[in-house]
Amino acid sequence: MIGDAVLYAASRATHSALENVSRRLTWMAISGVFLVAAMVLAIIAAYMVAEPRFGPLAAIGIIAGGCVLAGLISMSVPVIIDKAEARRRNKGSSVSTAVAAVDEEAKQAVDYFGALQVVGTAFLFGLGAARRLRR
Repeated sequence: MIGDAVLYAASRATHSALENVSRRLTWMAISGVFLVAAMVLAIIAAYMVAEPRFGPLAAIGIIAGGCVLAGLISMSVPVIIDKAEARRRNKGSSVSTAVAAVDEEAKQAVDYFGALQVVGTAFLFGLGAARRLRR
């Protein structure tokens, strides 16, 4: 009986989680399409502004150079973030040790109280079943 209740709760939780993920993924794809369209329109507008001043080939070269620069910066951002996180981890080593110890104690407390919660749930299910059998 407890197994059925746990399976039902897990099924409901994963079903709604899957719906949330698919909904979020759909909206992220839609927003990605609009962002790409905005970027294309911005490049066209930049060309229309630069073409009378510099000529068609120079305008294309300037825009292409800007796109290459933006791409190189975008490619380097994950490396910069990784270095900053490593620096932060190394800087606070004593603090991270204390946080890890507190986290371990909290996990042990949750395990202990989680077991009590399971026993309490089983007891309540048993009471419900006994009432049904008594009637």
